[in-house]
Amino acid sequence: MYTPKYYQESDWEVIAGFIRENGFGLLVNTDESNTPHATHIPLLLKEKAPGAFVLEGHIARINPQWQYFNRGKSLAVFSGAHSYISSSWYEKSKIPTWNYMAVHIHGHTRIQSEEEVIAALGELMKKYEAASACPVHINEIDEKTLMNNVKAIVGFEMAVEEVTATYKLSQNKKANDYNSVIKHLQELGTENTLKVAAEMEARRSDFQA
Repeated sequence: MYTPKYYQESDWEVIAGFIRENGFGLLVNTDESNTPHATHIPLLLKEKAPGAFVLEGHIARINPQWQYFNRGKSLAVFSGAHSYISSSWYEKSKIPTWNYMAVHIHGHTRIQSEEEVIAALGELMKKYEAASACPVHINEIDEKTLMNNVKAIVGFEMAVEEVTATYKLSQNKKANDYNSVIKHLQELGTENTLKVAAEMEARRSDFQA
């Protein structure tokens, strides 16, 4: 992902928080003919050792993509809030654009053991069941049902080796235009526009005035 310098986010704590908040990612790798394969799946970010992070996930065993994990690095894509930016929001005539936040992770992928898959499923459930009125724990699933599902998937661990984070939030605009974009995004009032506006508000002192 090409990212101009003024759109780059390099703070790992910010990036890690983004991944955890936007954990439904896109896993991409290529087969023997270099044809890309992609699957939309939830991914969990874990720190296996101090400063050493991995992404855990699983795909259906019937999905051939897992058979290509040993063909070099995989790519995990995480997308956040985004919004169209109208040129009418600027003081002078300019072309419209799109503001967005996205993170790309490249790394080698290892297939997990059955025990690791069960542990990873338990952590995934713990994270997403937390918001439920009656959270379900993996121990509450009967063993036959659990093992039938475990055998139908392939769990994997992807090392976080290369990180590219793009926060394209009008940092290249003048102060008046920057503030105008925030104002108009807030007025639109959708989930995406409010999140983009809030992120721009938090970074107001960082943009190129």
